Amino acid sequence: MAKRIIGVLILILASQAQADWLYATPINPEAFRIRFESAKKDADVVAEVRVLTVVCTEAKREGDEVRSVTIQVAMQVLVVEKGTVKKNEIVVVAREVQLPAGPGPRSYGYMGALRQFPFTPGVKGNIALRWDKEGRAYVAVAGWVPEPNHAEIPKEVGKAIAAKDLP
Repeated sequence: MAKRIIGVLILILASQAQADWLYATPINPEAFRIRFESAKKDADVVAEVRVLTVVCTEAKREGDEVRSVTIQVAMQVLVVEKGTVKKNEIVVVAREVQLPAGPGPRSYGYMGALRQFPFTPGVKGNIALRWDKEGRAYVAVAGWVPEPNHAEIPKEVGKAIAAKDLP
């Protein structure tokens, strides 16, 4: 009887060890900082910013659920490292964000996005931007958010959330 129980336990442990590759693991946030540091040299603007307002300009749905949003992010420049922007200037950048599909591994993409570019109201982060002559706007090259604030972003077109609106 004891051999049978031990055998079953060994099978359970072996199956768990083999199935670990099936589950996604979160990406180390340090990887995003390293990517940002390498992207800075190709950017027109590199700055530390604070997100003031986020406006939803498009919401993509799957059934009744909003799965991704395109947002316009208005950021106040706090410190300029490179480029022609000035301290306290407002820079607006469009960003598409995939929303979490649920808890655990289904939220890893969103949790990574929170670290890759400052887009939640009130958060401070670093940005690397390039000027798009044709679109006549800045586009994101990379970003880095050391301490995400997990603030809500708008999920319906036309809705705006400002940093001062947060509790």
